[in-house]
Amino acid sequence: MKIGGRAYKNGVRLFGKRYSVKAYYENNRLKYTISKNKIADNKLFLFLKKIPFLRGIVSIIFALIAFFKEASGSPKKFWPVILLVFLEIGLQVQYRFFPTQSAQLFGFFARFNLLTYLILVGGILIVLRMTILKEIFKFHGAEHKAVNYYQGDSQGELTGYSRLARRCGTNLVVFYLIIVTSFERLGLSFNAYLMSLVAIGIAYEILLIAPKVILYLPYLVQKFTTIEPDSKHLIAAQKALEVLLRVESKEQERPIA
Repeated sequence: MKIGGRAYKNGVRLFGKRYSVKAYYENNRLKYTISKNKIADNKLFLFLKKIPFLRGIVSIIFALIAFFKEASGSPKKFWPVILLVFLEIGLQVQYRFFPTQSAQLFGFFARFNLLTYLILVGGILIVLRMTILKEIFKFHGAEHKAVNYYQGDSQGELTGYSRLARRCGTNLVVFYLIIVTSFERLGLSFNAYLMSLVAIGIAYEILLIAPKVILYLPYLVQKFTTIEPDSKHLIAAQKALEVLLRVESKEQERPIA
């Protein structure tokens, strides 16, 4: 069984074949919830997941649908991501409907020296990493350790495993950006939305088969999007894994009617 995960500001969620388990802290107490994976019996999803290239696109679409459904129920907890989404939508609207003003805006930023721009953006990202996003990134690291622990046949201690993971969304984003940039540099750009879907499909396939040397750059970025977790983060990830394996095991033991 392959497992995946997601990090939150107060915990982690691990996904199995039929269930997902979220282990989180509420008033300094560790709790957990068990949810049934609604797509586990979705015949269309299961069929498309077998088709190379399409499986990456389908996986991202279903993951985004699940995320926004969860975020809509508690928007305060997801406000940084929701803010980025609305910012992206706002930029797209600005670019498409007000091209003249957009050109002036981009011209303003173009006045900055590239090094100055990179230092400014890098500084903002580092501040966010060490403040607003710090707990999320620590739980992100704990989530990866739990996945790597499971894939390592649960040998040793959770803390001894890497906080970097091959199937992390960060890696997918890095490959996606490289592919989109390559399309544009080679003059192969086309409809922006279609090109994004194509790039996602290719990036997903690369992620599945790429040797470790190809993962060097994505792992460097992943070192930024994860932080070495503390004991409370590891305890939550361990609990999520233990409960997930227990409920998945019980599902397999059920007699076939």
